Amino acid sequence: MRKVLPAAGLCILAALVEMACFLAWPREERGYGLFRWDDTLLEEGALQDLEAGIREAEVTELYQVFPEDLLASGQAGLFLQRMGKSNVTVFALVGEAEWALDPEAGALLQKLEEIAAYNAGQKEANWIAGVMVDVEPHTLDAWEAGGEARRALMESYLSGLRAAYAFARSHSLTLWVCVPNYYDTACPQVLEALVSGACDGVAVMNYDRRDEYGQMAAEVALAERYGKGVRCIYELQEPGQHGLEEIHTYAGAGLEALWQSAEELEAAFGYEGLGFAYHYDEPLRELLAEL
Repeated sequence: MRKVLPAAGLCILAALVEMACFLAWPREERGYGLFRWDDTLLEEGALQDLEAGIREAEVTELYQVFPEDLLASGQAGLFLQRMGKSNVTVFALVGEAEWALDPEAGALLQKLEEIAAYNAGQKEANWIAGVMVDVEPHTLDAWEAGGEARRALMESYLSGLRAAYAFARSHSLTLWVCVPNYYDTACPQVLEALVSGACDGVAVMNYDRRDEYGQMAAEVALAERYGKGVRCIYELQEPGQHGLEEIHTYAGAGLEALWQSAEELEAAFGYEGLGFAYHYDEPLRELLAEL
């Protein structure tokens, strides 16, 4: 005779089936950006490691440092070919904090000129798509001094970025800018001017897991208002480095928690120009090994 489960047993069984379906269901695919300061571009072992990480972590954008000699010789094209086969869009990662002191953006424009010259000698499939500008005026003494010193610093910074953006647009280069998550309160007018007229998108260093939505709500709102892109950058380095505490990084929480955060932020903001990025490739490999 067929046994009939009691009501409580049916509830437990239903819950187990639901959980099994949830665990078996693949997480939603979304592309991530990846910062990479390692300028080893043509060594086969390093390339294979990078390609493996790209596949596992669903990387679709790479922010990569390029040695000047590889750009000038055109050999960077070999690296771009490999990334193209992995369906990764590549941006040159450039920047020094001191560049914020130059309102004419001399050093930044020189980097852009090198990239434009490289692209001019390559077929379009091997082009560098643009630049990710990592200039951090908030690390300079003038920022800490506050008052007029900070105001002059940020005016110089903004002036330089405007000049760089004009050059980038005239040479078919996309220009992104990294910003900390507190410019919206420390210098809101500069942030709005930056988003509205000095870049194609901002990448927000959203390095505090306690309020990831609130820490970039203003930046997403500005990006949406002006039709620009915005990236939420997740920190992956171990606590203790660069003053990081456990709450500032996903080193301990792991990639599953990071992917869950991205899913929740994507749903909460509902802005198609929002994306996400890992900081950076070495700690990402370590976290992937733990999965």
